[in-house]
Amino acid sequence: MDNLAQHKLLLQQMHHTYIKKNHDYGDSFSRSFKKYGLVAAMVRMEDKWNRLDNMASGAEQKVADETIGDTLLDLAGYCVMTTMELDRQKENANQKAFEEQVRTEYADDSAKEDNTSNDGEKVVLHDDENGDIEVNVPEKVAKAKKSIDEGKVMAVYNAKWSQAKIADEMGCSQGRISQIIRAYK
Repeated sequence: MDNLAQHKLLLQQMHHTYIKKNHDYGDSFSRSFKKYGLVAAMVRMEDKWNRLDNMASGAEQKVADETIGDTLLDLAGYCVMTTMELDRQKENANQKAFEEQVRTEYADDSAKEDNTSNDGEKVVLHDDENGDIEVNVPEKVAKAKKSIDEGKVMAVYNAKWSQAKIADEMGCSQGRISQIIRAYK
């Protein structure tokens, strides 16, 4: 069997295993990831890595029917599932950013209708088709934005909280938390 055929076969095997385990465990990986973030995935991968390390060192195995190949495919499966969760987070962050942009644009339109466009602060939105657009955020909307304690964000991030959990605690989007963390790195 050539490499391409073997690669396809292994991926199909991983997919079938994913379907069966997802049925039996009830999507526990996704729930754990949502609750604990990347750490949940890393713990599961580390467990598989430790199993691989024990098997490779020749230690006696009580589960005799699991091969090194099985463990490697499980590890690869966790890597794929983690990538899926990270992609989902990115999609959610993009959706939240879009919704925030729409709210801001709506606030700007409302301000124009109320003839109060001189009050508030100017915000620049980036639009791929039209370039940067300056909008007016009415003062009442600008004041409604909750300030975020960036020191607290970094403290709980360093305590290994997930970005989703931090965002929930701080009452803001996960995208905003990500921006704060990137700014401090």
